[in-house]
Amino acid sequence: MATSSLAAVEAEGVGYAYGKKRVLDNISLRLEEGGMFCVLGPNGSGKTTLFKILSTIFALQDGEISIAGRSLREFPTPIRRKIGVLFQNPAVDMKLTVRENLRHHGHLYGLESYDLEKRITKNLEALGIEDRGGDFVESLSGGLRRRVEIAKALLTRPSILLMDEPTTGLDPAIRSELWSIISGIRNTRKLSVLFTTHLLEEAEPADEILLLDQGRSVASGPVAELRSSLGKEYVRLGTYLPKKLAAKIRKEGEIETSVEPASVKVVPLRGTAAQLAIRLWRQYGKEVTSVTLCRPTLEDLFMQKTGRPWSSTPGEI
Repeated sequence: MATSSLAAVEAEGVGYAYGKKRVLDNISLRLEEGGMFCVLGPNGSGKTTLFKILSTIFALQDGEISIAGRSLREFPTPIRRKIGVLFQNPAVDMKLTVRENLRHHGHLYGLESYDLEKRITKNLEALGIEDRGGDFVESLSGGLRRRVEIAKALLTRPSILLMDEPTTGLDPAIRSELWSIISGIRNTRKLSVLFTTHLLEEAEPADEILLLDQGRSVASGPVAELRSSLGKEYVRLGTYLPKKLAAKIRKEGEIETSVEPASVKVVPLRGTAAQLAIRLWRQYGKEVTSVTLCRPTLEDLFMQKTGRPWSSTPGEI
């Protein structure tokens, strides 16, 4: 797995099965030191299983993983001292205060009391909750509890932060605020960050993404490159009769169309999407409920690779 540059996390050919049910198949990824990597996929795609392997909760079955330059298969215990982990489900004691939660976590890692208290104060300040240290966690809002969990994950000063669906259950404003805080801490402490999400917009700031579906990799690489591979801007026409409208537009030629739920995607083979949007509105205005000028998105990438729209199915593996 040796490469010319350093990797915080590198995985090759990772596979995993629950009995006869295979939930990960030949997964590879590389998080550069100081980088941000996103594992993106709808619910049920295998994100959480991959996360549990990377965070040493599940033993590695197939393939190889190195974290901070060491083999996960051979050195899981030393690796645990290099990673901070933020789980999807709450991992703090609701009946303890904020400081008590962090203090107990520090004791598990053998941190000395004087140094531990300094670290707790510094982390609470970095997360903007220094004035909530004496509050019971159960009295905090969901967003503040998530900040406590991040402070806890960073207490041992890890070089790598692993986060599983870090903004689950938070409203958009709180999600944005939390990502801003994480970005600031990442830059200040030179953290390498790997996170999972089923929210397409959360993948955008990542340096690279791995797009999963049903346990398999369907695409990987920088977001901008993945978008550009899809081609140029296109037009989306909202309509109550997408199949009928698409059939009419196809007869014109020099246009690529595809039927979507309650809309038609139209890609110009010549000219610009803006020019096409104006013409289609003038020509089919009575059959169209909306006209949107679009650039290729990660949702388009998923549809191209899998043949179906992005969806969130019940359950996660």
